[in-house]
Amino acid sequence: MKFALVNCLIAGVVYATPAFSDGSFKDYAHNIKLLTLSDPKPAIANIASGFGAGNGVFYAAVSYSDYDLQTKNRNDDDGSIAFGLGLGDPVNSVGGEITIGITSVSTSMWGDGKFADEGNLSVKVHRRLEPLMGGNAASVSLGVSNIAGWGSTKDNPANYYVAYSEQQNFGSFKQYGVAYTLGYGSAISDTETKGDPFAGVAIGYDDYSFSLSQIGRETHIASTLYFPSMPSIGLTIAQADALNELNSRRLILSLSFSKKLF
Repeated sequence: MKFALVNCLIAGVVYATPAFSDGSFKDYAHNIKLLTLSDPKPAIANIASGFGAGNGVFYAAVSYSDYDLQTKNRNDDDGSIAFGLGLGDPVNSVGGEITIGITSVSTSMWGDGKFADEGNLSVKVHRRLEPLMGGNAASVSLGVSNIAGWGSTKDNPANYYVAYSEQQNFGSFKQYGVAYTLGYGSAISDTETKGDPFAGVAIGYDDYSFSLSQIGRETHIASTLYFPSMPSIGLTIAQADALNELNSRRLILSLSFSKKLF
């Protein structure tokens, strides 16, 4: 679908060539470039965003880590599933998100076999703002992770957080995108028990992006890819605690999906 649209746009430019001011090839190439570029998608991995899902947008994610922070056993893997729904209008009023997380994905072939015996509920409200740094878009959010749960997640504290995010395009043809997030959470450090600030920055080109974030004392380096033929699906590969400051360096793979339902 995306490739068909690009081809149609290129054809339209070819027929419109005589309308250029001087008919130069430079103008011709410039207009093709502008029409065929898609918006870059800079994604910051593993931290809360000031932006949120739009009204009626369903989202889901599956994550895998090669190190379990709870058991601190290098022979233990970890995994989780999350899905949620966006509600409201963040542009004219307030938007919201409701997310259900399944933090135990053990099966008969992996782990203790007790699938979905642990999980939690998280909520967030978000509102679009005028960008503070001259960007294209900005948003602020207030949220609570693990506001309720079942299984062992009930023993973990709720994480109250605030986040501000902004995005901007740059380059000769606005072909690059940059995004940054600043925030504070009440339970993000020391195995999610203590408060700390978090921050992240990402640069994107078309369907690729690279991000660097700091969550308390942990440094996360990540790369995200969106598939041109399936733009609603994203794959993120992240190295958490990349500098091994907390002796918890680990690989995190995440596959995400979103679709507007209404």
